[in-house]
Amino acid sequence: MEEEMQEGTQEQVQEDVNTFDIITYLEGLTGFVFDKTVLERIARERNVLGVESFDELTREQRDLCKADLLYTAYCSPDVWASQTNAHGSYSKTTGSQTLQQKQRILDMALALYQKWNDEEMLEEIAPSGGMEWLDM
Repeated sequence: MEEEMQEGTQEQVQEDVNTFDIITYLEGLTGFVFDKTVLERIARERNVLGVESFDELTREQRDLCKADLLYTAYCSPDVWASQTNAHGSYSKTTGSQTLQQKQRILDMALALYQKWNDEEMLEEIAPSGGMEWLDM
């Protein structure tokens, strides 16, 4: 009887370890703390929301999700307020964050967009409109 209980517990632990959550994965791609809605938006836009295994993600998908997170951080205010998540008696507080090297963050995102030739994001960040001289 005791062996059956241990086997059941081991199977439960192994199942929990093998469970893949794309939102949790996205949370760990950068050192920034994002709201869950931001992570879900990026997962939807990159068509990875339904991914159930890390092995299903291509290197391109991982890199572009990271680039999207970096670009989101770049477009955010320089100082992010602290954040508290609570459920019942559990609460988790993350201190405020300050972005000091915004250009470096943008450069990292651009490098990933260029690596995978993501024309849509490259156009959004640096429109190719160019500059024209007007004769007056």
